[in-house]
Amino acid sequence: MILSDKSIRELIGRGEIQFFPECDPKNIRPVGVRLHLGPELLIPLENQKIYLDSSDEIQFEKVDISQREYVLKPGQFVLGSTWESFQVPRDIVCHIEGRSTVARLGLAVHCTSSIVDGNYEEARTVVLEIKNIGPFEIVLQHKAALAMLIFTRLSTEIEQNPQLQYAGQRGVVAPNMKLQKR
Repeated sequence: MILSDKSIRELIGRGEIQFFPECDPKNIRPVGVRLHLGPELLIPLENQKIYLDSSDEIQFEKVDISQREYVLKPGQFVLGSTWESFQVPRDIVCHIEGRSTVARLGLAVHCTSSIVDGNYEEARTVVLEIKNIGPFEIVLQHKAALAMLIFTRLSTEIEQNPQLQYAGQRGVVAPNMKLQKR
């Protein structure tokens, strides 16, 4: 069951859902919470060949957008993160979605990984896979409202411990390919 604004407000009020910094009530929407872009981007360096079962480190350029905006060209892909970190109980899983307004410009904020399921042990940010699939140059600015966080109540609590691959995640983090090997 997807939680409504009323349920989200109640869970935040009881401390069962926590945001850092504290969630501004204006960001609670009918079925989720609006999230904002963090202060740094990772720009993938071109001409790298990536094997999915490799533990090789992928090369990125880190860009600080807290002082200067970044222009995302049509077709360009970057990694960002949410400004907010959050923690939920074990019986709630989150989904990250783009906002309709920015989607109408051709800005996608996640490629395929919409489920956020490791935030029950600790507060974490969410890495955004940002792609400009539209015809415009889009200016990315720190704290721009880019995404929505949707909360779904699970049938039972999650029993498994979270993967440690991204434990302690604060800000934008490159893919950790080390755990891909079998």
